Amino acid sequence: MPSRARSWLAAATVTGTAVAAWAGYWWLAVPRHDICAAVLPASAGCRIADRVPTATLWTVIVAVLWSATVVLTFARPRGSRWPFVAGTTVLIIAALVGYRSVLYQS
Repeated sequence: MPSRARSWLAAATVTGTAVAAWAGYWWLAVPRHDICAAVLPASAGCRIADRVPTATLWTVIVAVLWSATVVLTFARPRGSRWPFVAGTTVLIIAALVGYRSVLYQS
């Protein structure tokens, strides 16, 4: 596969990861119920006052990591894949930590 096609495929992969993370954060943060059950952690859409700032913070963090990873994907210093692999790994870990932070926001 040509290098240019691999770059676009890699960019699509990290974009899908970032979009899935953002969807998860805001699925948890946006209110969808008038009455919430008294369970911990609160179900998705409950306790909006606590979850919106956290979802906003993690949206920005993932956006910055996504931007850096896409730039590394197309820059490819000396044709190396390691910066992309490292960026993708950090992006995935940040997405999961962010989801957990929004879910268990107290």
